[in-house]
Amino acid sequence: MRRHDLDWISLIAGIVFTGLALLYLVVGVTDVNVDQRFVWPLVLVALGAAGIATAVSANMREEKRFAEVASSDDGTD
Repeated sequence: MRRHDLDWISLIAGIVFTGLALLYLVVGVTDVNVDQRFVWPLVLVALGAAGIATAVSANMREEKRFAEVASSDDGTD
């Protein structure tokens, strides 16, 4: 089986939504209060960071592939 590249958006989204579910589970079971004004902005910031990480990672992969192709083209002259 061939390994695939890490999908940062899926990984961070899974972690964020699991953390959010655990947070509400703890709030439901205990008497801890959560200021809900901060919950969704933090979720959106985390998903935005995942998007940026994915874009940077994809850009670095493309630059590496381009450099490999350019170096192999230079050797054939």
